[in-house]
Amino acid sequence: MPVISFDAPDCVRDALLSQEQEFGGISFPVQGGELQGWIRLGVKSGKPWRTSADEWIFNFAEPQFVQCGLVCRADGYFGVSWSGEFLPWHADVCRLIESSAIWIDLIGWRRSTLCDGIPRDVLNVLGDLNGLSEVEFASSRETSWWLGDDIAVYIEPHLTYLPNGSFRIHVMTSDAEVDQRVKRALEAAGKVGIDLLVRSQEGLVAAPEECPFS
Repeated sequence: MPVISFDAPDCVRDALLSQEQEFGGISFPVQGGELQGWIRLGVKSGKPWRTSADEWIFNFAEPQFVQCGLVCRADGYFGVSWSGEFLPWHADVCRLIESSAIWIDLIGWRRSTLCDGIPRDVLNVLGDLNGLSEVEFASSRETSWWLGDDIAVYIEPHLTYLPNGSFRIHVMTSDAEVDQRVKRALEAAGKVGIDLLVRSQEGLVAAPEECPFS
């Protein structure tokens, strides 16, 4: 059990201990997106700190690749931190885990398109091709999954910069025919005045490598 900084309020100490008891030691792979790689949950430091926005946060995960801190806010919200600030990512740790599980379900699907822009613009285009429904148990205000029969969409914040209103939008498809239809539709949308940066991708969602954490 971590030793908690003496200057943390009782509510913050309780939140830290509760998260550690429920999730500490769990490791899982994230097979796509900004947080790609293995993640091991647990309190790395028992020293919560207060952000410039007056939010109490603490380190709560060890990432395999990303260089930022993976943290929890005292209310349980999961996020990232570069220099002491808090960027919200998932409403709670459970949604982070459920989101990673969807990537596993998509192993073998095609990584079709990566977009930067307004999520609703992409969803409107793809909804005309394949009805999409939000996966509520794996989604939050900032990060969400949308699934159809042949198309999957993962929406997340930008990890290293914050353009106004823009998100990173990953589009996966189940087969080559759908992949081409998706690429054509999104590329056409980017040419008719929709503020959308569209980048075609190749390759598949891969199976995870061996866990690097002992």
